[in-house]
Amino acid sequence: MRVDQHSLNDQVSSTAGRAAEAQRIQVDTAATPGSAGGAAGDHVDLSGLAGRIAQAMRSQAGQQGQRVSQLQKDVRAGRYQPDARRIGSAMLRS
Repeated sequence: MRVDQHSLNDQVSSTAGRAAEAQRIQVDTAATPGSAGGAAGDHVDLSGLAGRIAQAMRSQAGQQGQRVSQLQKDVRAGRYQPDARRIGSAMLRS
């Protein structure tokens, strides 16, 4: 692989541009509507949505953890009997 200085400089300046844009977004979203620096009337509130998403993810992670724990117990006790046809069908579907 050959690396030349021109492509390296382009990549660095592109990354710096994205970082500057991210900082502008953070500053713009920190301003309240009607304050100096915020657009009049523009306001986005994602905190409620973000909280619901986080709660759903925690719930799903807890359910997955319980399922894995139960499967581990079943395997150790010799009660786990996987259905080869269901496994094969799922493999073919994916």
